[in-house]
Amino acid sequence: MQSKIFKSLYALDVPDEKSKRTQIRRSIESYFIENKVIPPVSYDGLFRFASLLIETEKWEERYRAFIMVCCGNAIWRPVVGAIPYNRRVFLLPQCLRNVTYCTAQQDELGLLCSECGHCSISGFLREAENLGYVALVTEGTTITTRLIESGKVDAVIGVGCMEVLQKMFASVSKYSIPGIGIPLINCGCVGTLADADWIKQEIYNYREDPSIRLLNLNYLRNKSSSIFGEEQLTRILGAAKNKTETIAFESLLSGGQRLRPFLAVLAYEAFVNEPDPCVLNMLALSVECFHKASLIHDDIEDNDDMRYGKETIHARYGIPVAINVGDYLIGEGYRLISESTLPSKTIKEAIKIVSQGHRSLTIGQGAELISIRSKVILPLKEMLELFDNKTSAAFKVSLLLGSAVGGASNEMIEVLDRFSHFIGISYQIKDDLSDYHGNKGDIAVRKFSILLSVLEEQLPDSEKNLLLYAYKTDTYEVIYELIDRYEILKVTKELLISTINEAKNCLESISNLGLKLALHEILGKIFKDYI
Repeated sequence: MQSKIFKSLYALDVPDEKSKRTQIRRSIESYFIENKVIPPVSYDGLFRFASLLIETEKWEERYRAFIMVCCGNAIWRPVVGAIPYNRRVFLLPQCLRNVTYCTAQQDELGLLCSECGHCSISGFLREAENLGYVALVTEGTTITTRLIESGKVDAVIGVGCMEVLQKMFASVSKYSIPGIGIPLINCGCVGTLADADWIKQEIYNYREDPSIRLLNLNYLRNKSSSIFGEEQLTRILGAAKNKTETIAFESLLSGGQRLRPFLAVLAYEAFVNEPDPCVLNMLALSVECFHKASLIHDDIEDNDDMRYGKETIHARYGIPVAINVGDYLIGEGYRLISESTLPSKTIKEAIKIVSQGHRSLTIGQGAELISIRSKVILPLKEMLELFDNKTSAAFKVSLLLGSAVGGASNEMIEVLDRFSHFIGISYQIKDDLSDYHGNKGDIAVRKFSILLSVLEEQLPDSEKNLLLYAYKTDTYEVIYELIDRYEILKVTKELLISTINEAKNCLESISNLGLKLALHEILGKIFKDYI
């Protein structure tokens, strides 16, 4: 969409004269040296910076797209420069090759340069690969996206025409991956030219900077997940001494995304230079204890007999035993915090965060259970409050607990609280949309979905009684017809995109670069179909 806007609003011109390109780049670099901006910056943000610089420097409007690329480069350059070469990918376009003499073959990754010497590609590739780059000659952004999602690269340096760079910006910005774009001097599918000096300047740019500390999500996810092995759990918690502890162990070892431990560890490591392994273990285990306890109780309340492809605790051992195991895990979560080596003030703050989350979760779950029992469709505002209490609370406990233990300021805790509010609501809306696409989802199974609240709000008064009657009498086809007729999926998707954007806006005030980029990347991965 952005590339279409780009093409329709103004030209994608690159200055022909090297002196003009250099003058624009240097002026922009000077501006951002004097006016520090913490990335990432949105498309609209780059547009505003370009408008300011065009007016100040009296540059031609037709170079706006080029100026926006240069603004993005200047903002990201210190970050990219601090990333080791072997964690970067260097992308060249196939249009640089000499089509008359090129003997290169093609595979799924792109062009396999034969180093015939008839174009500049082989020289650029050799220099980049000698430094340690992953270097590819490829069109489009598919392979870039794949590398980014795999966690194998931390930065992208791409050469391409302005239109391709715009597409690359959309792909890279989704995950907030540090990136540099180098426009081709002339456009076209063959015989294009690149600024060799500019390319070399960017690929050789490296300066170790301790102040720029990025967080590798794959590494942290593996680090937090590794705690939940039988040997590791026994070492940390001790061997189970009774049947209740044995069943609780089974629960902790069972499947799941381990999202909550990961977020707690992420937030903690964002604020400490030397993470304490004992504290890290405590954070991961305590939040997972609370989570697994809530799942055990949820399974009872929802009468679900299967989870992670296995029988639930209450299906295997009975409801009384399952309730008791859930209670044990809650106690274990609080014990891990209270018996940690943290200062008493930090322990008090940690227990406050967890207890508030525990309280919110029960209020949200209670509202859901009561509305289902009463066969009442909650107004949209109340449904969003329920999501905040039930789903956002999990994000809040994980992020706020890790941040508080890591020593984050009160202001930072408040920002993460707001972020958790919006990402939790977004997560649940996305879940309900996905469920509906999967055989109508929760509406027919649990009779509970935000789609019903949105539908009730969109319906004229003359049809609200029809909806309520259909809901109470399990006449699902009437509900599905109303959802289709009033385009409720579209309206709900718009609501989802709005809450995702609110979550992104919260991150603007985060000064911790590593955490800011990590949370942007998490948003991109969770909501990649909506960003």
